[in-house]
Amino acid sequence: MKKGLNKTKCLTGLLSFLGAVSIFLILIFIGNEPVESQGFYEEKPAPSKKLFKRGEVLYQKQCAVCHGIKGAGDGKAAYLLYPKPRDFVSDKFRLISTTNQEASNDDIFKAIKRGMAGSSMPPWKHLSEEDRWALVYYVRYLSEIESFKKSGEMQGEIAGDNIPWESIHKILSKHVPSEKVITIPEEPKVTQEGLARGRELFKASCAGCHGMQGRGDGQQNMVDSKGLPTKPRDLTAGVFKGDSSSEELYFRMIAGMPGSPMPSYNEVFTQEQIWDLIHFVQSLVPEGKEEKTQLKQVQITAQRISDEIDMNPFAQHWSKANSVYVSLTPLWWRDDRIEGVDIRAIYNEDKIAFKLTWSDPKEDDNLVEVQSFSDGAALQFSMDNDPPFFGMGAAGQPVYIWHWKAGWEEKESERQDIETQYPHTATDFYESQKNYEHGTAFETAHSKTKFHDPKYTTGWGAGNPVSDPTKEETAEEGISEGMGSYTAQRPKMEKVDARGIWTNGKWHVVFVRPLKGSDKGSLKFKSGDTSSVAFAIWDGAGGDRNGQKMVSIWNKLILEK
Repeated sequence: MKKGLNKTKCLTGLLSFLGAVSIFLILIFIGNEPVESQGFYEEKPAPSKKLFKRGEVLYQKQCAVCHGIKGAGDGKAAYLLYPKPRDFVSDKFRLISTTNQEASNDDIFKAIKRGMAGSSMPPWKHLSEEDRWALVYYVRYLSEIESFKKSGEMQGEIAGDNIPWESIHKILSKHVPSEKVITIPEEPKVTQEGLARGRELFKASCAGCHGMQGRGDGQQNMVDSKGLPTKPRDLTAGVFKGDSSSEELYFRMIAGMPGSPMPSYNEVFTQEQIWDLIHFVQSLVPEGKEEKTQLKQVQITAQRISDEIDMNPFAQHWSKANSVYVSLTPLWWRDDRIEGVDIRAIYNEDKIAFKLTWSDPKEDDNLVEVQSFSDGAALQFSMDNDPPFFGMGAAGQPVYIWHWKAGWEEKESERQDIETQYPHTATDFYESQKNYEHGTAFETAHSKTKFHDPKYTTGWGAGNPVSDPTKEETAEEGISEGMGSYTAQRPKMEKVDARGIWTNGKWHVVFVRPLKGSDKGSLKFKSGDTSSVAFAIWDGAGGDRNGQKMVSIWNKLILEK
């Protein structure tokens, strides 16, 4: 295990640490589960051919959709993400513990385990430690292969795709020289005098980007080494690259963040000044705030009831169901995000139901105006023991999606369309309109889509349930086997229903569906089952639509017996 520091949280939010070369990091409790020690692992396995091959399989299944097949940051989902996925080929890792701008294997391991708050990079703590090390070695291979080719250490036929293991092992055996690894000195105690000095240092050196109060509202027009836009972190939101521990902040101060505007202060500040600055930054984070920014896998237990399931989100049986908080992250990062959603689940002999509750200060239910977007929610299920990538599944591993939009809720007995939103606009007459009598007055308000012949409205005519103007359902069920493959099922085949109520700045949405699907390929639940479930929330006021949304990672769903 790497050497490090101890960490405890004070009630005031200030963190005091005991620092010594031989002291281990005290366990910080998140929920009921302690975070592993500073080294983030119990025993580091040596690189082997078997482990490398396992890493390749895991990478292509779980990572390539964002980072690209060869690690160039150009995966299928990359266009939906901000910040952009890391380009491993350029070997510019942000979180390092060295002075030579190179990431150690330990650095990569920690990034894989805890993810990257403030981005769509999730934590992979639910993978076994061996699997995480397998990913470390494969990512290391992707980051070093091009430099080995350019340096001449790999030539001719061995530089193709079928590289022999001996050459791969040579890449994986590369280590950061020990003298380049940052050694953390003993940490002084937190004092009011030190915090005051840290505040002044922050104003002089950090506020230009992070803002005078650390809210990330300083310099906004910044780019990274690839010319992509980047913004300073809002430190008061608890969103750190890495985390706010003394160890990690010390690494950021000494090493900076390669490829980003964050510089190294190694030869700028004294050790006393660096610790003063670290302690002041830690004091900016409200108690418990950082924990809520961290995605983590949780267990949701659907409680068995004997009563009928009521669609009303405020029905009595929901007050008896356990609530589980699930953290969310925006795929396209923004600070004014929905941080998480409370989940409750119940089932009886015939049906299963979920209640989702989240804070949203504004009700957005307009689907007509092009400049307006609807609030929404979705559940995604996988019945595989080893589920696919949590973003829309994979070929041969379908995921099932239940989708609700606020704009699908009934308004004034029928759905709004152009004629209700803009009743006085000029409208052409079409022969396909069935309810019009020639010679009578023609008004836009009477020109509803449902009065036209479906064969002239191609989506509706083709049977697309999303295009059906007579659609009465407030939810739909779909199936997906990868990015761009989502297919909505016909309502008569899969009957998922939903009802949403917005009140006092919160949405309360209930999804209900029969336990058994209509055919052998559909989603089915039974008592005692364990499956995987993920969640997505759209905030219309934030411009969320399609792939721009807040998402969770896979969580465990158990139907109690």
